[in-house]
Amino acid sequence: MNSPISPDRNAVSTAFERSLLVRLPFVLAGGMLVAALAPALARLMAWAGIGPDPTASITTADIIGISILGLTFSSVTVLAIGAVIVLIMKGPAYFADSYPLQDADLPDPPAPARRTRPRRH
Repeated sequence: MNSPISPDRNAVSTAFERSLLVRLPFVLAGGMLVAALAPALARLMAWAGIGPDPTASITTADIIGISILGLTFSSVTVLAIGAVIVLIMKGPAYFADSYPLQDADLPDPPAPARRTRPRRH
């Protein structure tokens, strides 16, 4: 993204981080749904009488669901913290001295150095 005043200065785009932060709630909701599938399916199979031991199947499915839920929460949290840190580090797209210089082709000569007197205490 170029500055409207000075075309040779580039601003860093934050489009990826912002789109990631917008998508993370949907990823979290989808992960929660996936985590709920295994326990729901185990309970449905136990209710229908399919499978050898319904108690063991439900317990195993609950453990799988909780582990998927923990993975989803931790992944979304890490991605959100990383995206916020990158957004903060990139900062706003401000440009210092982005106005065109009037004497850019022929600058003024440097000013002579001033002589300073030693201080008296």
